[in-house]
Amino acid sequence: MIFNKKGEIDFLNLLIQAAENTLKGAHMFRSAMMGSEPPATYFTALKEIENVGDSYTHEIFKGLNKVFITPLDREDIMELAVRLDDVLDGIEASIARFDYLNITFTNTYMKEFSEVLVSSCEHLVAAFKLLSKKKYMQIQEHTVQINSLENEGDRLMREGIREIFTHPTEPYHDFKLKELYERLEQTTDSCEDVADILESVVLRYA
Repeated sequence: MIFNKKGEIDFLNLLIQAAENTLKGAHMFRSAMMGSEPPATYFTALKEIENVGDSYTHEIFKGLNKVFITPLDREDIMELAVRLDDVLDGIEASIARFDYLNITFTNTYMKEFSEVLVSSCEHLVAAFKLLSKKKYMQIQEHTVQINSLENEGDRLMREGIREIFTHPTEPYHDFKLKELYERLEQTTDSCEDVADILESVVLRYA
């Protein structure tokens, strides 16, 4: 458990650490997409990062059960923790598909998705740091960027699936790609979900 100088559970710092761990997962996913090794070789390491993320979520929930006074509404802290965990779960679920669907290669769409996820997670870390400093209005600069990146994720999914159907190959191969693109797009949606909660917090506290 992390405590502040007053000896209170530091929920906002826990959220920052959870966001930084999520960014670590996004960086590793990008490495898997950009590297020369089969992407599935990164699965175990990314699973470990995802387990660390679960521990942060557990700490936050355990802490909320112990205290009455929190820096934000209890529901906001819970929702931010859960939605942030969804992002890392999505990254881990995406790399898992390379493993159980036996996808041994990467392509331009996968690489661009990995860049979108890294950028989104960088903005999330910055936003949570601003939240801890109560610099609410500056948070919106980052949530706007995350929303824009989510639109980029939509575009990548549409174009990737369009290519599957305009240049079909072996059915199982095409199914694998469609499944992966859709999961990656859902993960960018999860980033936007966190941004939406942050925006609602800004409206109430700014």
